[in-house]
Amino acid sequence: MKKALICLLVTAFFLAGCATPQQFERDDFCAAGTTLLDAHFDGGQLGDCTISETGDFELTLFPEDEPPINKSPWYAYRVSGQPGDQVTIRMKFHNGYARYWPKTSLDGNQWARVPADTVARTADDEMVVNLQLEQARIWVAGQEVLARDFYSQWIDRLEAQPGVDTRLVGKSVQGRPIILAETADRPEFILMMGRQHPPEVTGAIAMQSFIDTVLGDSDLAHRFRERFKLGIVPVMNPDGVAAGYWRHNVNGVDVNRDWGPFTQPESSSVIRWVQQQETEGRTLQLMLDFHSTFEDLFYTQPVSEDPPDFASIWLGASAQRLPDFPFKHAANPVSEQPNAKNYFYKSRGIPAVTYESGDETTREMLEYSATIFAEEMMKVMLATSP
Repeated sequence: MKKALICLLVTAFFLAGCATPQQFERDDFCAAGTTLLDAHFDGGQLGDCTISETGDFELTLFPEDEPPINKSPWYAYRVSGQPGDQVTIRMKFHNGYARYWPKTSLDGNQWARVPADTVARTADDEMVVNLQLEQARIWVAGQEVLARDFYSQWIDRLEAQPGVDTRLVGKSVQGRPIILAETADRPEFILMMGRQHPPEVTGAIAMQSFIDTVLGDSDLAHRFRERFKLGIVPVMNPDGVAAGYWRHNVNGVDVNRDWGPFTQPESSSVIRWVQQQETEGRTLQLMLDFHSTFEDLFYTQPVSEDPPDFASIWLGASAQRLPDFPFKHAANPVSEQPNAKNYFYKSRGIPAVTYESGDETTREMLEYSATIFAEEMMKVMLATSP
């Protein structure tokens, strides 16, 4: 796909229409004296904002629909005022809890955790943040805001990689493009995708490092791509990411509960690409789905000892190289839940893994561990019989 078209598509990614069937009304801005809170940016989420008698901001954060399948209360907003101003923001999470520790940024790109002595949890579902403005405008969010700029730059990097092409495989409910990067055709292929759930940012951070490794210039990566074609979908739920949703797409559907039913355009777009590869004679050998949760873990199928299963070999080898990175291997029975892991395992009989990154795992460790996991995955896959 030509770079100019990619740029156009990525711009459209977050500029598509925004009419949604939301249950709750959300504020775009809120002012008290000389201080302003706003969510006028991609991924912004202010919820409902009121001003207390003492001049504090009081935010109530709502899910995009009721009840949420998973309580992942996202918030992201800018605070504008005079440098040195003291600002108190009380956040209450409707039908949720204070899952994400607040981060701040001076430019919307570089983020840091808010110091512990400036944050108080007054109840499970309430958090108070006391800020002193370092400059006229700062960002506050539950995690780094990885939205249009992040994905524009990533897709540009993928497009610039030798032997990598990008293509439009479909559109979201609101018309945002679902973009897939793919390597050269091979008899076997692997699918990797991320951001089915909008606030699961650490999964996106890990995925980027993982993808950088498999697309890298090492001998291992070259041998891996000589055998396997890769299909990479960086963001599966662009509408939810743009709108600052907790979990679902704008139809109120969890995209990771639509594998099998395929009622939503996001999942349908990707399965069409998979089926096209299969129609052309290629065999899917592995599916990796990047997410975030409270800790670092991998959801897989039940383990097998004779012969040893892919996940146990892969994660065991990775653990040997990551002695200071505790993670879990959750080998669960296959259920009827129509998530990507269950769907691809049951329909293709292949290893299908949900790669979960911890909400508060250091970003350095997220990136480093993803590199190790990617290297060990490639070794195990190359050792399998075609």
